[in-house]
Amino acid sequence: MKTKLTTVILLALFAALFTGCTTTQSRYGKKEANVLGIIKVERGSYSKTGPLTIGLNLSEIMPRANPSGDRVKLLAGLITIEDS
Repeated sequence: MKTKLTTVILLALFAALFTGCTTTQSRYGKKEANVLGIIKVERGSYSKTGPLTIGLNLSEIMPRANPSGDRVKLLAGLITIEDS
């Protein structure tokens, strides 16, 4: 029992270690940053938010003349904060 638990914990630690942080840039210049799948930041993403997320739009809270289009996804997209 202890060896199985130890094996599972070690596999989870190795997966977290090798997943790490990534930054990417798409063909159209959209930039993203991902931190262990917990936090994902997308710059200039004006696309619609999907139905399977809890969305918060910052322009509803404090209106601005020129929104940035940035989006922050927390917990693999469960919570989405966007500025559009």
